[in-house]
Amino acid sequence: MNEFHSSIGKRLIVWIALTSFVLHFIWENLHASLYAEYDYFMKSIYFLGCTLGDVMLTFIIYGLVAAVLKDRFWIRNFNFKSLPVVVIMAGVVSFIAEWVAIELDFWSYNEKMPIVPLLGVGLSPFLAIVINNTLSFLLASKIVVPKKK
Repeated sequence: MNEFHSSIGKRLIVWIALTSFVLHFIWENLHASLYAEYDYFMKSIYFLGCTLGDVMLTFIIYGLVAAVLKDRFWIRNFNFKSLPVVVIMAGVVSFIAEWVAIELDFWSYNEKMPIVPLLGVGLSPFLAIVINNTLSFLLASKIVVPKKK
């Protein structure tokens, strides 16, 4: 097993999880007022559970990108070629996760939440998954993956 698969691979997992958690935790707190359950969110640790769910989605997206690119370690070469795949996979996962959550009454939006046309899901949670996960992958790759010489 080479160095990337062991030491760097483990560090990537940690950094992806850490950056994803921090970005999603901040976003969850900033957009909580767009939900009907705002008071409940702010008086509980419900948003912490949502954040942990978002981190799980991060790794699902990573796996989907790996499958599409046929490279489990695609992040070592994260570039403009892989970026569209990341954004598309994140968009698909985001839509499915948010649609399921709304359909199962996990939460609901208030009148302040902008809705994505045609998809019928909230714009803020949709963008949270797309933007935060893309940034998590980018940051983790820049922090952990050695630069090519």
